[in-house]
Amino acid sequence: MPSGADLFELFFMGPGLLCLLLLVLFAILALLPRSAHRRHTRRVERAAKLIESGRTDAGLTRLAREIARLRHRRSTPARATVLVGVLGHYASEALVAGHTDAALAAATEAAELSARLHPNDLRHAQVLYVLGRTLARLGHDERALAHLRQAVLTGDAADHADQALTVRALFAANTSMVLRRTGDTPAALTMATRAVHLASIAPPEPVPYMQAGSGFAYTALALAQTDSGLDGRVAARTALETFRRLDQEKILPGGEGIALACYTAAYAGHRQGDEQAVDLAREAAERFSDLGRPGDALHERRLADASRLLAEITSGRPATPAEDPR
Repeated sequence: MPSGADLFELFFMGPGLLCLLLLVLFAILALLPRSAHRRHTRRVERAAKLIESGRTDAGLTRLAREIARLRHRRSTPARATVLVGVLGHYASEALVAGHTDAALAAATEAAELSARLHPNDLRHAQVLYVLGRTLARLGHDERALAHLRQAVLTGDAADHADQALTVRALFAANTSMVLRRTGDTPAALTMATRAVHLASIAPPEPVPYMQAGSGFAYTALALAQTDSGLDGRVAARTALETFRRLDQEKILPGGEGIALACYTAAYAGHRQGDEQAVDLAREAAERFSDLGRPGDALHERRLADASRLLAEITSGRPATPAEDPR
C-alpha cells in the first residue's frame, strides 16, 4: 500500500486528500456500535495490509466487499459516513493501481453521498476535493475545476479552525494549478495568492508530510506569477527549499512534489534569464521520468512540459510564455 506520504503526493500534487480520509476513517468508525466498529476496522486493516504487501488487487477486492456491505446496511448516518470514507480510500488505491474507471466511480459516489449527508461540512469539501483531483489526474481539467472550486467555497464557509488552514491552502493551491492549465491566469494568480496566505497563517503541521502544504502553495504562486509576466523566482525558491528539505529528511523522498518544484524553479528562472534554469529543468525531466503511473494523464503532461522546457533552454530559443503548453 502506498504510504500516507505517497497518497499525499498523488492527491495534492498531485498530490491529493485521500491519505487524510484514511486517517479520518478510523475516527469515523468509532461512531458505530462497538462490535460493528471492530468488524469494519479489521476488514479495512486487512485490505490495507494486502495492498502494502503488493497484493493490490486482493486488497481492492476486500475494500469492494466492505463497500458492498456498507451500501446494503447504510441505515444510519454513521454507516453512510463510514461508506464515504471507505469509498475515498478505495478510490485512492484504485487510481494508484491504474484502475482509473473504478477510482472515478468510487470518488463520484463518495461525493454524491457526502452531499446528502453533510453538504456544508469540511468533510464534504474534502470529498469534493478528492473527486476534483481524481478528474485532474485523469486529464479532465474543466470537470475537475467545478469540484475544486466548490471544495474551496465549502471549506471556507464550513471551518475556520486553525487546524483546517493547511488543508484549505491545498484546496486553493490545486485549484490555482487547474485554473492555470485551463488558461485563466488572473484567477490562478488570485487563488495561488490565497493559498500562500492560508499556508502562512497555519499553525505548525504535526503530520510531517503535510508540511509540504506551503511548498505546494508557493509552487502554485510561482507558476501563476511567471505566467502573468511577473518574477516568480522567490516563490519558486521557497517551494524548492521546502521540498529539498522534505526529500533529504525522507519525509517525501523522490516524489512528484520535488519534481514539480524543480520544473517551477526552472520555468520561473528561464523567463528571467537565469543560467541555473537548465540544471533544474534537467533534474525535473529526470525526476518525472522516474515517476510514471499507469493512466495518470497529469503526470504525463508534466513530464512533457519538463522535457519541452529543457529542450527550449538547451536550444537557445527565446522564452515566450505562450509556448508553454501547460
